[in-house]
Amino acid sequence: MLTLSATPIGNLKDTTWRALETLAGCDVCLCEDVRVGKRLFFLLKEQEWATPLKNTAPKQFLPFHSHNQDAFLRQTPPSFFTEQEVVFISDAGMPCVSDPGAKLVAFAQENGIAYEVLPGASACVGAYSASGFESAGFNFVGFLPPKTQERRACLAKLKGQGGVFVLYESPRRLLDTLGDLSVLFSHSSLFAIKEVSKLHEQRFKGSVLKVATELKALQGSKTLLGEWVLVLDCQEEVELSLSYTQISQMSLPPKIKAKLLAQLTNTAPKALYAQILEG
Repeated sequence: MLTLSATPIGNLKDTTWRALETLAGCDVCLCEDVRVGKRLFFLLKEQEWATPLKNTAPKQFLPFHSHNQDAFLRQTPPSFFTEQEVVFISDAGMPCVSDPGAKLVAFAQENGIAYEVLPGASACVGAYSASGFESAGFNFVGFLPPKTQERRACLAKLKGQGGVFVLYESPRRLLDTLGDLSVLFSHSSLFAIKEVSKLHEQRFKGSVLKVATELKALQGSKTLLGEWVLVLDCQEEVELSLSYTQISQMSLPPKIKAKLLAQLTNTAPKALYAQILEG
């Protein structure tokens, strides 16, 4: 059987009892990083309260991450998962949430392999709950594109949607992202939290400009180190727009229609113009 298990995101006691029992009973542990997985086993076995892991048999640790997952699944028969207990853990938090695991689940579904997902700590849910923003729900964005233009384009799309967004950001790009947010979301509120559930967890809340200014003043300090979660409560006016289908159905001159559709799809107007004439 295959089990995907959440792991602690900062505090070892975030580990669920079900996770301890599953880790204790597994034959193979697939890890996003084998070194991290082995370290987690070692630390948990040292805890007095982690009794299921006491005196357990040695495990086989194998890497399963974004760089090797396709090759691993091509070379692995379904019997690998049906004839033994296999657990997958990412470095921290829930598998499949900005971490590997989705292809493993799809493989199990396609091959009729029994699988289970054990819930547990998740930085995005913890950050949203700690933000104090009241809404019907939130949109999980995860990590933004690292390149400036792509990141800004992604944020511009979010502005057009409106709502509450949860984003992950590394300390290296935090100030750049806050700068982009300050330009695009000057009327919105932001909750920034670093090291969710860890010893040095810190929180900042206010207008986007206020939080960006506070954190920029800390540039070069240890405060900015660590993984960050940003919860953005978008209060910008949502710009009205037309969809591809709506424009396609409008009675417009072909050249004008082609130019409008080209803007939406980032393609050459000539190609769309030809399609419109053929249609």
